[in-house]
Amino acid sequence: MKNLLPVETLLAELGAFGKLPKNNVFHREWTQENQEQDFKTALNSPLFALHKTSDVNDIESIQIDDARRVLRLKRQIASWIVEYAELIGGVEWARLSHQSEIQEKAELIATQSLETKAEILRLQRRIVKRFIDGRRNYFEREQSASFDEIEAMAKEKREIFIIIKFMDEAPHIRATLKSLVNQKSIDMERVVIVAVDNNSTDGSDKIVKLVIAENTSRARIIYTNQPISGGGSAARFGVDRIISTIYEMCLHDNDWERLERAIIAVSDGDTVYHPQLLADNVAILNTDSTVDGVMPFLTYKYTAALRLFAKYTSRFSEDLRPHANCAKAVAVPVDLSTIEAYIQIPRHQRRVIDDETIELIIIDREGVETIRIVKLNNRDALGRKFAALIDNEGHLAYVLSNRTIVLDEAPVSGTDAALVYLENDSVKEDEKWRWHAVIGHDLFLSWAFEEMGLPEESIFPDTSDALKMFRVWSFAVGGQHQLKKPDLNIVTGTDYQSGRVLQAVGNVIRLGPAHAYSETEIDRLIKMIRNFAKGQSVFYGETRSSNVERASGLYLHMTRIQNAVENEVRNFSEDFFREVVFPERIIFPLRWILQNAVRFYAHKEPCARDIVEQRVLNTIFSPETVVQIKQKWITETTIATIRSVEYINKQKQAEKTAEGIIKEHYREIMSFYKKTLQSFFDAYQIEPQHYSWLLEGVEQSRNALVEDLPRVHPSAVWQGKEFVIDNARGQVLKFYSSS
Repeated sequence: MKNLLPVETLLAELGAFGKLPKNNVFHREWTQENQEQDFKTALNSPLFALHKTSDVNDIESIQIDDARRVLRLKRQIASWIVEYAELIGGVEWARLSHQSEIQEKAELIATQSLETKAEILRLQRRIVKRFIDGRRNYFEREQSASFDEIEAMAKEKREIFIIIKFMDEAPHIRATLKSLVNQKSIDMERVVIVAVDNNSTDGSDKIVKLVIAENTSRARIIYTNQPISGGGSAARFGVDRIISTIYEMCLHDNDWERLERAIIAVSDGDTVYHPQLLADNVAILNTDSTVDGVMPFLTYKYTAALRLFAKYTSRFSEDLRPHANCAKAVAVPVDLSTIEAYIQIPRHQRRVIDDETIELIIIDREGVETIRIVKLNNRDALGRKFAALIDNEGHLAYVLSNRTIVLDEAPVSGTDAALVYLENDSVKEDEKWRWHAVIGHDLFLSWAFEEMGLPEESIFPDTSDALKMFRVWSFAVGGQHQLKKPDLNIVTGTDYQSGRVLQAVGNVIRLGPAHAYSETEIDRLIKMIRNFAKGQSVFYGETRSSNVERASGLYLHMTRIQNAVENEVRNFSEDFFREVVFPERIIFPLRWILQNAVRFYAHKEPCARDIVEQRVLNTIFSPETVVQIKQKWITETTIATIRSVEYINKQKQAEKTAEGIIKEHYREIMSFYKKTLQSFFDAYQIEPQHYSWLLEGVEQSRNALVEDLPRVHPSAVWQGKEFVIDNARGQVLKFYSSS
């Protein structure tokens, strides 16, 4: 046995291809089946039909064949590693008669694994080179030119590339960048952030350049502008240039394993990120070579949603910073650059002493408490009193007289302000269902996974531009692109397309943990609410359509009119939120959770059924209801049907089953909704008098699935004169309210 490589040595020689997680249980079976198919199953799928409407070069069939071969070979290495570890560490080694046979087999596995790694690298290099050549033949070469400083980035081991596509995002882009440069538990020297401007006219470019000038982190930040209109064009520009850059880095130092190891992520310019998100999601890729993509857990910004309530007043740092006397800022032993500050300055231990003073109890990382008496010695433009806090690094925060703390670096992230708002009795009685529609819905979704036990590993995630992350080689299979739709004659949704291509090919994409979430701006949310009121469909197609249809629906940039739309939505009645908005919105997470559970349950692996039964069905339903669901909805016949339909139709089949469960057991599901929010409030030590009235009667809310919505094609919106549109940019410039 002395001639055999220890497992650790073999894994080291395999590098990025020798990564296997200890807990390897999540959805695999359908994607693995897909990997075995002929290229036509991808090219002819509805997922690729979207790609064919895009302004990019076609994906060659050999690109799909090569990608699927890479996926199969990576799986083969993974299975060999398991077998190798069992051979050289197994009890049979002690049996002298089998020693030479076992040694011969182990040596063969080690040799085959290393040879297979070399073949994978050859194929990945070919995939990336073919992708770059295709782009350069289709577009001008400048559209996929590599960035400068190849040698420096290779030497610095820059292997995490984040593209932020933006157009006219002045209200949001600074927070997006700051939430990324203030990421924790990751070596920022590995990170490159590429901010891709799509011809902004509102000063967004100046904000980005100022953040670059102020940047003290080890991350590189690059600004560039994409002259071709469309958010997808901006994302495509950034992705193509990064892929070219990484390819040049490999040519420079001959480290072709970088194509597997390096990661490209894409973000919108209005989304902020939990400080652990980058580290936690990158770790999934770094510990499992058979996963090629990770999608962060996504919610809307809670603090932004507060703008839809009547008593709301601005809580943004830009409104407070100009009025803060930093010379009188109170020093605190807390990192104020991220929302982790709310853990150390807990909301329930902030006490108003009088009109001029607030007491803060600060808890350090060792659990030691100190008290700070804070004088409210500043006034903002509205006359509100506040105090400034400062940490050791010079980061600022602001304490308002109502106990709200606004972090200067991450002003629109976290639940803290929303909870203070609730404790201050600022949610009026006639805003109960508004609260559930725009706050409770997202709290329920994230807390159900974070603390109630629903399993992220059972989810087949969508791939929107909320920091979706892919390995470089896999991104190069099809790349990002700008989706168009002929019957709309306008730029449409771009977010999902690169992920759809990878899912059609058979790449494994995982959902990141709920505790490390991303929060996006509420423009899409208010658009959705307005659709309900106006009988329109201007966001991801129809509200109850499939995820592919939603991805190809009409998507328009609306930062220019966001305030006006918010004002309109703010005036919608409580009856409308109770009868329409909340019932329609809650369908989204319920269908998503249950159709994923049904698909996962249909896997052959017994552990998949165990996970669904123990962590989904038993979590949501009573034991008696679980029996009924298994007898009626997820029978062996149901499972056989899901198993027999082609890959692209498995979700549709599972969604039908999920909708049947929701229709029949809606009240019990809503009892789980109530139980989840109760758990959240208890965990955050909210006194019952502040929330108990919110939870009364939620079980009796309208079950919207029992009624069909009228089908509305997005193009119907443009038959009137309600909107002024810049078609080339896909941007609403103005709208005329019909109210």
